[in-house]
Amino acid sequence: MVGNVYGDLYNLTTRERVAVYSQAQSGYSQVVRNVSEMNYEGRLHLDKRWDKLSLNTFAGVNRRHSSYSSLSGTTSGGLIIPNLYSLSNSRNLSRSSNYDSQERVNSLYGMVSLGYADMLFLEATNRKDWFSTVKKAANYPSVTGSFIFSELLKDTSWLSYGKIRSGWARVSNGASPYVIANYYNIGTPFQDIPSYSNQSTANNPDLVPEIKTSKEIGLEMKLLNNRIGFDISLYEDITKDLITPLQITSSTGFTSKYINAGKLRNRGIEASVYLTPIKTNDFSWDITWNFSKNNNKLLSLYEDTQSLTLVNAPFSVSLLAVVGEKYGQIYGNDYAYDENGNKIINANGTYKVGERKALGSIIPDYNMGIRNAFQYKGINLGFLIDIQKGGSYFSTSHMWGSYSGLLEATAANGIRENGIVLEGVKADGSPNTTVLSGYNWARAHYNGVDAQNVFDAGYIKLREATLGYSLPKKFLGKKINSVTFAAFARNLFAWNLAWRGMDPENTSYGSGNIQGIEGGSLPSTRTYGMNIEIKI
Repeated sequence: MVGNVYGDLYNLTTRERVAVYSQAQSGYSQVVRNVSEMNYEGRLHLDKRWDKLSLNTFAGVNRRHSSYSSLSGTTSGGLIIPNLYSLSNSRNLSRSSNYDSQERVNSLYGMVSLGYADMLFLEATNRKDWFSTVKKAANYPSVTGSFIFSELLKDTSWLSYGKIRSGWARVSNGASPYVIANYYNIGTPFQDIPSYSNQSTANNPDLVPEIKTSKEIGLEMKLLNNRIGFDISLYEDITKDLITPLQITSSTGFTSKYINAGKLRNRGIEASVYLTPIKTNDFSWDITWNFSKNNNKLLSLYEDTQSLTLVNAPFSVSLLAVVGEKYGQIYGNDYAYDENGNKIINANGTYKVGERKALGSIIPDYNMGIRNAFQYKGINLGFLIDIQKGGSYFSTSHMWGSYSGLLEATAANGIRENGIVLEGVKADGSPNTTVLSGYNWARAHYNGVDAQNVFDAGYIKLREATLGYSLPKKFLGKKINSVTFAAFARNLFAWNLAWRGMDPENTSYGSGNIQGIEGGSLPSTRTYGMNIEIKI
């Protein structure tokens, strides 16, 4: 019998300051957030072995309770005394608000694992969750199996290890707190009169859990005394009953409603290769190569709905999930082209705005990493290169930076003095010769063709470099096993960027579905560090 209590708690305080005499109105705000998650768990175990047959099984219960609270305050009308950042320094009465949420999941689960001759393994599990945020409970099983075939080939000198595995599993997910009933929003009082309003998104008391069904098959092998090895997996995930706010007619009093809608398919491959080209008593060289390719596709939505807006970027750009297309399409206005594929230029020298269409997907073609590790006696040197090919992102920083003249390109090549002649053709098909002023060229990034601010998200990065040294045993006392000095650097360099002003990995408002829409992201940073490890 096993009993556990797990707790994860943290709090975060953020403060924002706008100084007196700034272009924006001066002010001060403070937000305090408290987050906690508690898990209470109990399990009964039974483990038995009969000659070559083994049995491992357990059954358990779990309760997970999550809570979130925030308290915020902000000044109103600016600050009275410069450089005094306090809510009491507000010209008008400062405003405050708070938010609290609770979420609970009760669970029953169990597992049975059978093994034969340390070679064949079969495992089955089942779990049932009761969510506080959806209407009904969810039941989801899993079955996995593996065959270590190298146990049958022990006399084969070139095969060190070999295993085939496969699995099928179903998991579920509840909704966010408080989406199964409608509540009024409490607004800011107007002249001491309270204000209330409907939410823009209607909640739904009939929501059921999301269900994801996963299938995987894999092969793992190590050869030539572990000098060469690889691990490859093929997988497919099907998610149905997606909990999402779907657009509805505003005549209902809402702009969208939470429903269980759609089916999403996620297929891909993950592979790793391990190689040791050189291995002597004093020197070794190890190479690790990782590769992943993922194809995420929306198969269906609710009834005859063909697209779902994930997020709206500034002005005309949106991130959509479109039925039958790769997930996360960036929709906006493209260039206008003639029948020969040339960009059409307006009479004033600017690009003509074309049709609204998909300008790219946030899903890359593939990701890849190559790590090299060298060891010579007590010296260790390693570096990791990461590569991403494909994917797209929309950059608000590029749009506003061009519009306002802050970017280097708006002053390069004498464009401010001499203007620019854009490559393309006039409406009659003749080559464009109209000189466009640098001022109007820059401003057209804001209200012109959206494709000007959409970039390829590919990159090549020197992700990490490490250097370490372990002291020889002769310099250590009897009570010390090892002493290692190490230095590291991360996110050192990037190449092959479509726009050098933005790290493609930073092009997100946050986590979840909101990816590929950059909205004023901070620059990426290099990290350097050193550490000492002493083992006793």
